[in-house]
Amino acid sequence: MTNPPARNTLFIMGKYSIHVEKDYLKFSAAHFLVFGEKCERLHGHNYAVSVDLEGDLDGIGYIFDFIVLKEFAEHHCNALDHKTLIPSKNQHIKINDNDGNTEVLFRDKKFVFPESDVLILPIPNCTAELLAHYLCQKLKDDLENMKAVNIGLIRVGVEESPGQTAYYTEEIG
Repeated sequence: MTNPPARNTLFIMGKYSIHVEKDYLKFSAAHFLVFGEKCERLHGHNYAVSVDLEGDLDGIGYIFDFIVLKEFAEHHCNALDHKTLIPSKNQHIKINDNDGNTEVLFRDKKFVFPESDVLILPIPNCTAELLAHYLCQKLKDDLENMKAVNIGLIRVGVEESPGQTAYYTEEIG
């Protein structure tokens, strides 16, 4: 096992963080929530995404390159954009593939969507909180693939509508 890199002492000690929030870090998607025996109506939101990283500075004084972080976040927003989001880990719904269509069953409700318009997510419900967690995991994978070992914390915000944002924060590294 290798030792983690030594903390950079060339710069003033303390906590450093970066924040990205851009007009293009967004996605429009349809969803519904399941509340036990109830299922709300299918509806959509224009979501906005923000990302914060906290960590140690590298040799040039960076936590992580803003441009690369924005590219990662934009890629994951684009994957969600103009999709109907379906939670695969919800015990109250059943998902079937049926001849190029995705069929979603909840009690006596039946939704049928073209398969290409659906994104099935490994979450129990499509809340802003769980979408923030989902995006955080995707970004965390990106950071691990880049071997960004100086990052200690990632925080993702998903704004469902102006003034309503859910956050997920995770310590990493």
